[in-house]
Amino acid sequence: MRERLPNLVLLREPAEGIPLESFADEVTIHFPWGSLLRGALAEDESVFAAICRLPRPGGRLTMLLSVTAREGREPLTDEDRARVARAYRSRGLTLTEHRAVVRADVDAARSSWGKRLDVGGTRPGELLRFVRGSAAARAPVPSLFDGR
Repeated sequence: MRERLPNLVLLREPAEGIPLESFADEVTIHFPWGSLLRGALAEDESVFAAICRLPRPGGRLTMLLSVTAREGREPLTDEDRARVARAYRSRGLTLTEHRAVVRADVDAARSSWGKRLDVGGTRPGELLRFVRGSAAARAPVPSLFDGR
């Protein structure tokens, strides 16, 4: 049985077209591709800006990513990770967690796409969690993104 959530909004719109700002306590992006992946990685400004607008102060943004040659690109490097962390920080979102995705993350996300890709099994993935402007966000967790 699934947990009942009192205020849940599911959006099926292009991210850059969502007219909401400081709207959500939690935003999740699971295994994006195409323009949403480029936006999540701060490579497409209009999508990136839309993603960053959604969390309210103290709100969380959680992303499960898997970037491989299958997407027509190389896996993320330490330099890519540092650039992504800086880009989110410039928008008021501080990285609080970064780690490899394990199968339990995919199961918890209930991502059929993640399961089909076998992320956390044969295919690597990364979990990134950001917080907007809270006390927790002011004490970043050491990670691969900032070289600590």
